[in-house]
Amino acid sequence: MTKTEIIEMCNQITGGLSYTTKMPEASNAIPAKNCGVGTTLRGIKGSVCYKCYAHDRGNYQWDVVKNAQERRYKKLYHPLWVTAMTMLLWLKVKSYFRWHDSGDIDSMKHLCNIIDVCKNTPHIKHWLPTKEKRIVREFLNRGGVIPVNLVISMSGYFVDGGAVKGFDDQPQITHHLTYSKRNRDGAVSKGFICPVEDDLGFKSCDQANCSACWNPSVRVVAGALH
Repeated sequence: MTKTEIIEMCNQITGGLSYTTKMPEASNAIPAKNCGVGTTLRGIKGSVCYKCYAHDRGNYQWDVVKNAQERRYKKLYHPLWVTAMTMLLWLKVKSYFRWHDSGDIDSMKHLCNIIDVCKNTPHIKHWLPTKEKRIVREFLNRGGVIPVNLVISMSGYFVDGGAVKGFDDQPQITHHLTYSKRNRDGAVSKGFICPVEDDLGFKSCDQANCSACWNPSVRVVAGALH
């Protein structure tokens, strides 16, 4: 098989990759409407999901984007998903990968599959932002180990709120906070400010020469509400 044929076969199995203008390389977007914790937070004013950018606004509202997200979601539990996703990343990603520019961890099985893909692609730095604290905690309680090339970023639940508690002993788990512009100074005191989300004139991670989200030594990244 040619490289093109292999990629097409993997796309059929996984639903393919997604791409955003901000991220350095590829991602894997699934529907925000299927988020577990996010769906609950979407109805709570002041939560980071109350006006979800991936649910209500922007390019995520285009039918072609929605259809692609739905296609990926329906393929999550294909028996060859781990193998096909691994092959896709080896063939199409060089250094950085973000899991879920839209959507979140769907289940324990989904998280374990992601972990396996990360293990299979040690040359790639993976970043997985999530609000699914229960699933991540259950994975760890079962003896699960987060590979060194994966940063799981626990996203805070409320704008100007604190970090998710309970993962201080996990070097591969960091935190993401969302702040309102009026509370920027407070956010600065808590962690590294994302140069793209802070309206500093940078339109992408590459342009800002920033890879903080993929760096486990950056314990807290704070981004402006958008």
